[in-house]
Amino acid sequence: MADPFQRYRGLMVAADAPRPHETEEVPYHGVLDLDLDQASSAAAFAALAHAAVDDILARGRVPVVTGGTGLYLRAALADLGFPAPPPEGVRPWAEGLVAADPEAARRELRERDPEAAERVDLMNPRRLARALEVAVAGDDGGGGRLWDGSMRHPTLLVAVTRPRPVLDALIATRVRRELDEGLVPELEAALGVPGVRREPLQIIGAREVAAMHRGEIDASELPELLSARTRKLARRQLQWLRRWPDARRIELGEAAAATALPELLEMWRTASAG
Repeated sequence: MADPFQRYRGLMVAADAPRPHETEEVPYHGVLDLDLDQASSAAAFAALAHAAVDDILARGRVPVVTGGTGLYLRAALADLGFPAPPPEGVRPWAEGLVAADPEAARRELRERDPEAAERVDLMNPRRLARALEVAVAGDDGGGGRLWDGSMRHPTLLVAVTRPRPVLDALIATRVRRELDEGLVPELEAALGVPGVRREPLQIIGAREVAAMHRGEIDASELPELLSARTRKLARRQLQWLRRWPDARRIELGEAAAATALPELLEMWRTASAG
């Protein structure tokens, strides 16, 4: 699974991670392998994913990599390379600037790396700070390979899509299900973990639950707030898919996901035969 949040134990509902009965049926990799006080990065995930994919192939099996996020999916499939740690003091400086004056941080990034400023979500504090770090270090770690289509192994890349109104309705249903399954108490527990890292708290819902406890929003507002953020994430994921012209498309419409299996298997047989 190419999902940074599904790696964390304690976020099963929020990340919609595979449930125990699912992990008993099919081996999963990169899922529920971190505690909330452990660091996470795309570079670390890439190393884990590459090892898992290579091992599965060596055993004559077929690895299936699913997203997740576009960056983690590419990290699993390609040799992207990642920037070295920034010089001492750069990370606190970047994070401090983003926290104190986000607009100044955005200007700084535009001056140092206009291309990064174009592709990074400048409204995301974590991504903005990370982009500043890389700009100061002057090394994108091979990030130019992000969109070049390269793969470590022959790969069938499939993009499963739905019409936007259908996707929005499914998002609303998922948010209601998560709230019914205990999303709020799960995130309350996560927020209270001693030494909890910044990375898991970027998950949709953590910010809203924290704001609710500060009295800034009412619990009745949660469903729409969470749905709105998830819709925004889905739009970004669709943008990633559009950057991959070689991806084969499956348009599900309103059908259940399982109905795509025959078409997917036929794609796989055709690609394998070629």
